[in-house]
Amino acid sequence: MKIAIVDDEAEAREELQQVLRSCGIALVEQADCWHYASGEEFLAGFQPDSFQLVFLDIRMEGMNGIETARLIRKQTANLPIVFLTSSADYALEGYQVFPAGYLLKPIRQGRLQLLDILQHCLPQAPAVLAVQWNGRKLQVPRARIAYVDVKGNRRVGGRRGCVVHLLADRELAVDTPYPEVAAALRAADFAECYNHLLVNFAAVETLLADGFELKNGERLPISRRLYREVSRDYMEYLLRK
Repeated sequence: MKIAIVDDEAEAREELQQVLRSCGIALVEQADCWHYASGEEFLAGFQPDSFQLVFLDIRMEGMNGIETARLIRKQTANLPIVFLTSSADYALEGYQVFPAGYLLKPIRQGRLQLLDILQHCLPQAPAVLAVQWNGRKLQVPRARIAYVDVKGNRRVGGRRGCVVHLLADRELAVDTPYPEVAAALRAADFAECYNHLLVNFAAVETLLADGFELKNGERLPISRRLYREVSRDYMEYLLRK
């Protein structure tokens, strides 16, 4: 995957690349990022199939981001364009070129907004969790997962790994370490609500004062330290749905 970052501030380009490198979406973290200091520089060698995603600063010296986007749209209607801006003044004008979204600077403060935009404009990740189970590869449909934990940092049977709990009151003691599973599910509406406890928001029936009640009747705790963040993320999930 190739991503273009077009911004006349070198520091802003580097900041965005660092956030993309740690966003938790493998396709983005492993992408080839190209930096451009102006719209003119970007358009000089642009081809419709050159990139799969473009981040475009609106306020730049010379050709601004909206003018650049209009010229991009003359060549392709499908390339996702995400505008970068320090104010919403250009929002109405910018929507005439059908952007995938807007990100307010500084980018680090809009990390959740960035993840939401990426999830909607990128090719959809496989709706399965790939794990190692008894020495062989297994694909578990994400929709069937209620939560993931480690049961004392050791999987059932004594070997290191984690436990994938299914909505059908079954559990899979897998060999894949918890950090790998958490990284694979981070951008798929799963959230860590307690230490080494990852819940699937789609499996939640009710948000309680101290935890979640799941659709299968189980209750999971939410740590005091994480409650505000996790409850906010869950409410944002409900609004998206």
